[in-house]
Amino acid sequence: MDVVMRAAVMYIVVVLLLRAMGRRELAEMSSFELIVLVVMGDLIQQGVTQEDYSITGAVLAIGTMGLLSLLVSYLGFLWPKVDEIVEGAPALVLRDGELVDPVLRANRVTKDDVLASAREQGIGDLNEVEFAVLEPDGEFSFVRFNRAPSRAKRHKAE
Repeated sequence: MDVVMRAAVMYIVVVLLLRAMGRRELAEMSSFELIVLVVMGDLIQQGVTQEDYSITGAVLAIGTMGLLSLLVSYLGFLWPKVDEIVEGAPALVLRDGELVDPVLRANRVTKDDVLASAREQGIGDLNEVEFAVLEPDGEFSFVRFNRAPSRAKRHKAE
């Protein structure tokens, strides 16, 4: 039972740590950060199983974390607020071509991050964008202004 309790505590620590790291950091992880996460995994294992190197201890630890993941997923399905706490919520970073600075600061996102993502999606000027959203997975979604087709184009279509 000791392994199960330690696994539950470490699960909560990992969830909190990943939320604190922020969305962009997880979406754009460097090789160094990936190595740090692998090392953290080993440290978590040591903290969870301590001196218990048995198959039973490993199964209990992995099973506990797996069940907690399923439980959190199910609770997020039942109560969207749980999902928002664990996964995060979309954040409006640009409105009518203008960056929303408080949101950028809160999410530790720079103007260059937004511009680079816009260019990747074929957007050369942020003034073309009605709004942009930083999604929970760290990616940006851009919605351009809906411009009515020109009169010449409408006549061709008729």
